Amino acid sequence: MNRSVAHAGSSLGWRVLLVLALAAVIPTVTVGVLAIVRAQSDVEREVDRGALAHIRALGAALDGTLQGARRTVELAAATWADQPDDARAAQLLLRRLRRDVPIVAGLAVLDPEGKLRYGDEVPPVDVGSHSFGGYIGDALESGGRRVVHLVVQARARTGELMGVFVATLDLGFVREAIAAARLGPGARVIVVDGAGVPVAASDTERPDRLRDVPNEAWARPMSLAGVDPAVDRALASTVEGTLVADGWVSAYRNLSSYQSLRGVRWAILHQQPAREAYALARRTARDTAIVGGAALATALALGLWLATRLTRPLADLARRADAIAAGTADAQPPVRGPGEIGVLGQRIDEMARRIAERTELQTALARGDRLASVGVMSAQVAHEINNPLTTVLGYAKLLLEDKPEGHPDRNALEMIADEAERMKGIVGGLLEYARTPRQSERRVGAPADAGDAPRCEPAAVVRHVGALLGPQLKKARATLTTDLADTAPVAMEAHALQQVLVNLVQNSAQAMTDTGGAIAIAVAPAPGGIATLVTVSDDGPGVPAKDRARVFDPFFTTKAAGVGTGLGLAVCKHLIATAGGSIEVGDNPRGRGAEFRVTLPNA
Repeated sequence: MNRSVAHAGSSLGWRVLLVLALAAVIPTVTVGVLAIVRAQSDVEREVDRGALAHIRALGAALDGTLQGARRTVELAAATWADQPDDARAAQLLLRRLRRDVPIVAGLAVLDPEGKLRYGDEVPPVDVGSHSFGGYIGDALESGGRRVVHLVVQARARTGELMGVFVATLDLGFVREAIAAARLGPGARVIVVDGAGVPVAASDTERPDRLRDVPNEAWARPMSLAGVDPAVDRALASTVEGTLVADGWVSAYRNLSSYQSLRGVRWAILHQQPAREAYALARRTARDTAIVGGAALATALALGLWLATRLTRPLADLARRADAIAAGTADAQPPVRGPGEIGVLGQRIDEMARRIAERTELQTALARGDRLASVGVMSAQVAHEINNPLTTVLGYAKLLLEDKPEGHPDRNALEMIADEAERMKGIVGGLLEYARTPRQSERRVGAPADAGDAPRCEPAAVVRHVGALLGPQLKKARATLTTDLADTAPVAMEAHALQQVLVNLVQNSAQAMTDTGGAIAIAVAPAPGGIATLVTVSDDGPGVPAKDRARVFDPFFTTKAAGVGTGLGLAVCKHLIATAGGSIEVGDNPRGRGAEFRVTLPNA
């Protein structure tokens, strides 16, 4: 395969892989990004919804407790305002109020100027003489506890201010409510008063943003206003909301939004580290990336396999086309591929086979024309040189008759005679191969008269050939053995069969010139009883398998230059085919050597 075919196959493979990769990457990445974004959005929405639901419930509980205490104190203040001078009734009222409101840590009744009349001592408070009603103040430290003052005005039925009830509320209930809440990892709930000072928190650990605050400052109530953006947002808003800042996700709500009357200026916040709050989104993104990567890798692997499966047969087709163009299509394996590619490969293989058959036919026709021309030319040359050659041979023999043994010219004359005889043999072979068969030799179709059909006894011909070639085989150090069974006469002239056997035995002897060996001729009935099998085997080197189909072609020889013409076996095949028989060569079944098998029809 040339470089252009290899480059084209490689380029096509990469293109197919690129298209399949894009077809896999684009939807995978798109779906993955959408899934991650959707998961992030859903998690954020659910985190905000859960935090807001939590602080709604918690805020409602806290506000309900505070407002319940406020209403109870307001009823007590209204009752006292009807009998402000009855000290015993006032003491009973305060005792019952402590019993009904568990979060009350202290009670005091002040006159309109703020002086204590009944109950516990309280720090100076704004009695609210300039306003109507009451309020809940900011958180304070009192006796190591976080408390808040509930101030309620006590007015007579005429609206005259008779005094002020001040209830000190223990904010432990806020801490208990927050502590009972179930929070997520790293989450906390914090309640701040109107000044941003924490009333209670689910954890007492100092936030990261306050790490630089001295310990003595942190031990005191400290406002988070201006420090925590979520606290600022919560105190400034009258509704609920969420905020993501400084790595925290905060949900907030102002307690004043729970009442239609004058509410408490407190805020409740649910805060959680963003890393913990959105952990599910990160896990979803990670899992989506892993699944998407695995799906993408699988798609790419399948794409590579598919690209290879598609492009490899195409590259094989290109190599097959190159082999057909170079005339080496038989050396290429058949092309296999899926679907239409496989069908195309089969069609190309069929085309290659037909082209090879056509080329072989054209070669055979050209060889036949060439052999016909050579045959005509050989016959003409043989005819022209036969007469001068006969003259040369005759004069050489006449001169030999006059030269006694030991004469200096006798060796030269014998060489001239021998070479002339060899030349006459070559010329005779050319004439025999080129001449038109006689009527008695033609076996194509039935003979006109059965009495004119040629016939001979194979055993008799073999004995004659043995006697004829005895001296020659002895000189070549070869031995001839025969195995002659009783057979029917064969439909071949004796001189033609003799010529075939002489040629085969001489070829065997020449193959064993250097080492000598055994030559065997066997005659036996062929299977079926309608033909006779004549075999000639030797102990020579044998005929290579690659040459067995060509040894019967004219002018093909494996002998050294000047030793043979390549016409002997061609003439043998010609004579046997004329008689209606066949000849083939194989290995000697007794071991080393070759065996020629001649099958002749019985007469």
